[in-house]
Amino acid sequence: MSSLDRPGGRNGRVVTFYSYKGGTGRTMALANTAWILAANGKRVLAVDWDLEAPGLHRFFHPFLEPATVGATTGVIDLLTDYAWAAAADPAETEHRHPDWHRQYARIQRHAVSLDWPFPEPGTLDLVSAGRQNRDYSAIVSTFDWDNFYERLGGGLFFDALRDEMRYHYDYVLIDSRTGLSDIADICTAHLPDTLVDCFTLSDQSIDGAAAVARHIDERLRSRRIRILPVPMRIDEGEKEKADAGRSLARAKFDRFPSGMTEAQLTGYWGSVEIPYRPYYAYEETLATFGDEAGNAGSLLAAFERLTAVITNQAVTALPRMDEEVRLGIKKAFTRSRSALPADLHLSYVSEDRLWADWIAAVLTRAGYRVELKYVGGEGDGADKPADRTVVVLSAAYQRSARARQVWEAATGGDPSGRRQVVA
Repeated sequence: MSSLDRPGGRNGRVVTFYSYKGGTGRTMALANTAWILAANGKRVLAVDWDLEAPGLHRFFHPFLEPATVGATTGVIDLLTDYAWAAAADPAETEHRHPDWHRQYARIQRHAVSLDWPFPEPGTLDLVSAGRQNRDYSAIVSTFDWDNFYERLGGGLFFDALRDEMRYHYDYVLIDSRTGLSDIADICTAHLPDTLVDCFTLSDQSIDGAAAVARHIDERLRSRRIRILPVPMRIDEGEKEKADAGRSLARAKFDRFPSGMTEAQLTGYWGSVEIPYRPYYAYEETLATFGDEAGNAGSLLAAFERLTAVITNQAVTALPRMDEEVRLGIKKAFTRSRSALPADLHLSYVSEDRLWADWIAAVLTRAGYRVELKYVGGEGDGADKPADRTVVVLSAAYQRSARARQVWEAATGGDPSGRRQVVA
């Protein structure tokens, strides 16, 4: 029996956020849409299927326990568990129930719930790309997608996974990897009911996104995937170029979204584009906390309009929250300035110049500001030692009378207690 046939199921919608090129702000759009939906009492699942460059969790970090995220399995673990079971000895599997694979599609085993009081029955669950240990990259890079589909019944498994997600959640938002690949094909063709096709107004981004839309529409017309082209990172600082890009995008996406009159299409394109706001270029911050509600020109307002289109106007706005709470969470997203380590002197004798250069390079990569101080040269520290000194304490250094003076000055009495010496 399909999970959708079970009593009490939700028959939710699977929405993939895709971009042909990186740098569109796709993941940020997904994260904000997910929050707006959950804040309106919807059960939402956000899935990080960008296996090569996972990062969706960063937009939710104030609401996640780092240890829990690090220890929780995700998409690649879900797939490998099934692959191992499907590749078992035929003698062991011939008596399996026809629906045996569905137990491996139980997505909630890999989900972590965000710690926030969403209105009932709202929730926002996250499934990461996978457990980030030292084996992760090797597992992702060696996963055989052709074998998964052709020999291990991957298509049936993804059908079951889609059923399972739709059964438990009102909306499932999938963050797909960029470009053309087996992974992107799963996210854009096999799983979604709606495809949010994100692009910037560069020629390559528009052409790539439009080609993918046409490919899916022609190849999978029977699936009736709703395709929503969404221009992103629109910078009005170059209005003439932006208008030319908008015109080109309308022409390239001439069939999308389908089923709209010309007037409806004009309204659609005027409402869904996402503006560029420099404030959000530096940190993974949710606009649901970064922007005050009610500002029509804000990034939050743009994500509200996108959410309204995705939900067919079922959800149109983020409910207002207490301003003090909003500002407190906004502060939690803000990265504090890291204090650079203080300058340090690297003391050496001429015989050890190669060692000194290497040590200086290592410390510089670690963020220190290093001043090489040759013993006998100007300001070598014998008369006025630095607060922090690293000494290349070789046999040659110890034989040098001047070097001994540097050492004694650096390690001598220090009333301030600030001086540090490392040999």
